[in-house]
Amino acid sequence: MNKTEYLKRLSDELGHMPYGDVKDIIQSIEEHFDEGLGEGRSEEEIAASLGDPKELANEFKDGAKFNQIMKKRKRMADSFKGPDGRGRIFVIVFNAFVGIECWLVLLAAVIAAFMFLAADLGIIGVLVASMIMGKITEFLVPCIFLVLTLVCVAVFLVALVILGVKYYAKGLKSYIRWNKHVWNYGLGED
Repeated sequence: MNKTEYLKRLSDELGHMPYGDVKDIIQSIEEHFDEGLGEGRSEEEIAASLGDPKELANEFKDGAKFNQIMKKRKRMADSFKGPDGRGRIFVIVFNAFVGIECWLVLLAAVIAAFMFLAADLGIIGVLVASMIMGKITEFLVPCIFLVLTLVCVAVFLVALVILGVKYYAKGLKSYIRWNKHVWNYGLGED
């Protein structure tokens, strides 16, 4: 990505920040590009050293200053010298023996909660229909308590399933990002 494309994407990502702040950030990035070009680096190399515009914008939104971000990026670049083969082997082995199985177990737990919720709602429906039709007159009070208990369990399970799906998706996204990082940059120095 060249300088113009990078600055456009960064500006788009910074869209909701105050105009003066965006202007200062873009000016700092332009100066960084100019310094890099003066050192003989290409625009693509400079853009790659800055990282993804969306991630850079998020750091600025979190209140970080340009110098802080660049020091952090330099430390990260120094600690991750690039793929050396170990990172890729680690990702493959870790995912084969640990990672994938853990995520499948978590997915199974979310699916089990969803299935239990569906069964719970089905039982509630049957009990309510039976009470309406007058089939459970002898056991009306225990059935009412059972329905109320199952309704409470159903409400709890709805919350559990919603949170489970939400955090499963978030965690899986972070896990994939971590895998990509280790795959692309290696494990770092010993």
